[in-house]
Amino acid sequence: MNPVPASAPASVPGIELGDEDLATTSAMGESDTSGTNDDGTVAADDSHSSADEDFFSGLHEDPRTSAMQIVDEAEDDVADETIYETRSAAERLEEILLDGKRVLDRREAAKLGGISTVSARKMWRALGMSQTVAEEKAYTLSDAHALRMWAKPVADGLIDQGTALSLARAIGQTTDRLVVWQMETLVDFLTEEKGLTDPEARRDALQVVEDMVDPLQKMLTYSWRRNLAEVMGRLNVNVSDGLAIDNRQGWYDSSMPLARAVGFIDLVSYTRLSQKMEPRQLANLVQEFQGMAYNIVATGGGRVIKTVGDEVFFAAETPLGGAEIAMTLMERVTAAEDLPQARVGFVWGRVLSRLGDIFGSSVNLAARLTAVADPGTIFTDEDTARVLSTSDAYVFERRESLSLHGLGETGIGEMKRGTAARMKLDLDDDEN
Repeated sequence: MNPVPASAPASVPGIELGDEDLATTSAMGESDTSGTNDDGTVAADDSHSSADEDFFSGLHEDPRTSAMQIVDEAEDDVADETIYETRSAAERLEEILLDGKRVLDRREAAKLGGISTVSARKMWRALGMSQTVAEEKAYTLSDAHALRMWAKPVADGLIDQGTALSLARAIGQTTDRLVVWQMETLVDFLTEEKGLTDPEARRDALQVVEDMVDPLQKMLTYSWRRNLAEVMGRLNVNVSDGLAIDNRQGWYDSSMPLARAVGFIDLVSYTRLSQKMEPRQLANLVQEFQGMAYNIVATGGGRVIKTVGDEVFFAAETPLGGAEIAMTLMERVTAAEDLPQARVGFVWGRVLSRLGDIFGSSVNLAARLTAVADPGTIFTDEDTARVLSTSDAYVFERRESLSLHGLGETGIGEMKRGTAARMKLDLDDDEN
């Protein structure tokens, strides 16, 4: 437990110096003048008549101790028991997750963190935290500690403030989806396996989360470190050597820095099927499809870039790796009794990687090929087919050229398995 400082900590160097710029233009590009005076200097942001010593004297008792009031008595008298229990559990869990009570307003949290209020609000916004009013006690001592940790790499000159905000935004957007996914997974388990109603399941899920905070947190850290190691390891591989990327002709993005195989797999007639399904059936279909796709892409050494319901966008570092992922996806979906037919578009080319996504004409081409592919087929372009035709691992059947929107006349080939060995999958349903 960290002791509460008796006086304000020194400001972190390198943060407040940039606040004049941050106050006028945020990291997201929107105007933010709430933290500036008319002359452009940083304002105090919130008006407080009490002296600093009054603020710090109010923190003499560590906020992580003592019991917190759960709900007002008036509300207790009229609230439904399930609602009361859910709110009680939620507030208890919140105190555990936040490592204390909300005893600081935004100005106080920023001051303890050693940075300006404007910079603090930039970081909170990047993390996806909701905006608070000036006097609201919305933050804990741990929030202030996080501000100081976030500011240190900037103060040390490792990165600038804009980069720090971008890194925070990556964390915020990823964890936002993560926690919703995890909560819904637990609710689904409790309703299906335990026979609870949805309100009961959400109440009980809070207790399950409370008991699982430690393993979930450790697994998150473990996964992050493992994935970071994988990314760092790829920096030692020059993926363009010997892969005939220069065989591409015409429109392809020669200026893009990365050579990648990119592809999409799309379920056929998904919209029509989803309208006929019960919510549980639809959820099971999406879960089976996306779970299968993640397993295959990971086993093949690729990466799932994003998923949108019935579609998965993936990438691999070699044309052969991408081809085997595309082929295995098609074969597995076709063999699955509970899934509709699929179609795949697959391209080897150059791309730009930013914000966890991949961009470029190669991506656009793969998406267009997916849209025009026949159910149960894998379409690629003639340049990708030429690269892969240096061996007989995969064979290509020439299709009629098509004029694709934004890309012009494109030669198309249907890819089929040749002598390539099948991917060995370590899955529960894999009997090989």
